[in-house]
Amino acid sequence: MREVKIMKVEQVMTKDPTCCLPSESAQHAASIMRDEHVGSVPVIDNEQHGTIVGVVTDRDLCMNVVAEGRDPQAVQVEHCMTTKVVTCSPGDAIERVTELMRENQIRRVPVIADERELVGIVALADLVERANVKTTQTHETLKKISAPTEEPSKPRAQSRGAA
Repeated sequence: MREVKIMKVEQVMTKDPTCCLPSESAQHAASIMRDEHVGSVPVIDNEQHGTIVGVVTDRDLCMNVVAEGRDPQAVQVEHCMTTKVVTCSPGDAIERVTELMRENQIRRVPVIADERELVGIVALADLVERANVKTTQTHETLKKISAPTEEPSKPRAQSRGAA
């Protein structure tokens, strides 16, 4: 009988991703994204311990800083980051992380070790490039991630023109 090896997150993740601190500027986070060619930056509590406290994405910067006309140099990351962070462990199976991506409609999952210490990040691209994942599974994950989410409707501003 042939033994089936289960591929683990630690085999495909990007180790020691570049991070930022909550007190740093949105401009700094955007610069990291540009320089590292990534769409999100993990936010850690301090440089010594590296406990994850959030994630700032290109979408967070666009929606919470740029679209609101705020100065990216003046806005601290803690005021535009996502604090509900979906994570996985290095020993988790690849199937688990693809399930997390589908369920939460996200493309990147921070990898944490003991005490929420950030040790890596796994992106959908990592799974496509490095993991032995079936094409149908990757397709289904991408399809679910890309599905529009329903946002609560906001009241429309009334026009000031003549009625």
